[in-house]
Amino acid sequence: MAAVDVAHRKFFTKELSELASSLSSSTVRELATLSSKQKMSRSTGSMAGASILRVLQVLSSLTSPIDESNVGTERETEQEEQNIMQRLNVALEPLWHELSQCISMTELQLDHTAAASNINPGDHVLGISPTSSLSPGTQRLLPLIEAFFVLCEKIQTPSMLQQDTNVTAGEVKESSAHGSSSKTSVDSQKKTDGSVTFSKFAEKHRRLLNSFIRQNPSLLEKSLSMMLKAPRLIDFDNKKAYFRSRIRHQHDQHISGPLRISVRRAYVLEDSYNQLRMRSPQDLKGRLNVQFQGEEGIDAGGLTREWYQLLSRVIFDKGALLFTTVGNDATFQPNPNSVYQTEHLSYFKFVGRMVIFQNLLNALT
Repeated sequence: MAAVDVAHRKFFTKELSELASSLSSSTVRELATLSSKQKMSRSTGSMAGASILRVLQVLSSLTSPIDESNVGTERETEQEEQNIMQRLNVALEPLWHELSQCISMTELQLDHTAAASNINPGDHVLGISPTSSLSPGTQRLLPLIEAFFVLCEKIQTPSMLQQDTNVTAGEVKESSAHGSSSKTSVDSQKKTDGSVTFSKFAEKHRRLLNSFIRQNPSLLEKSLSMMLKAPRLIDFDNKKAYFRSRIRHQHDQHISGPLRISVRRAYVLEDSYNQLRMRSPQDLKGRLNVQFQGEEGIDAGGLTREWYQLLSRVIFDKGALLFTTVGNDATFQPNPNSVYQTEHLSYFKFVGRMVIFQNLLNALT
């Protein structure tokens, strides 16, 4: 109906906005009760988070970003929709604040669990996955977190997001640690307009957000995709899982035939370089089929891995003049003498491609 009559779409938007606002009131009270009783981890009661999430998802799909080329009634409708969404964001501020309080309590409980299990609470920053799963009570916070992200993505323009992500972790911590009477707190609140923005929320609760992503990696491609616009907030292991999922997706979309090469063991670097350097990135997404000249055998994956192992040893051999070891001889850096290697820059580009190819092999196995 909204698609048929764009001029009246704002009425649907207004009704859904009022519904989300009314649902938030009961949810705030429920969250406050759980926080005061410190029962978040053991809670089994129902919450309206899923309902709020559905309403905001419908609102997000119903409303459109303002198109400067639109004129007349449609342009006015888009502007009115944006105003409704902005007012809804203000109306939901108490919900986001209460949600933040509950998450903080949950993270304290996770710290206690980590201490009892001899897990360093700061390990998540290094990408070390915790062994304990999130409690049912914590899982009930996820729909509300998703709802917050849906609304943020709808109302924050790219310029606002860029400015917002410049807020440092220290400013977020300082803002949450001091009372409203503090001059520093007041200045910080002025800087961020006194609202629970995406950057402040994600910075403050990055631990729990990464725990959810760790349990369900698809969240990073769906409801929590805004995290990708601030990659510093994503733990390394989650970045690695996302990278591999994208490689799998691209590989599944690739429909061309296999890429065949024939190399001599004694000249594996030269033969591989000459046969692969001119290939397009699209060609390299296909399955590689390797044959060693003078040898019988069908490549079912084993020959490709053997080829990569041989190629890696030659690439990092000092005789190739491409890389040299530093420190404890376990770290490599470009060899200053590589300039004496013919087409050395092209060889470095080739090596980069092979590193990506190795990640592809790892992701698909």
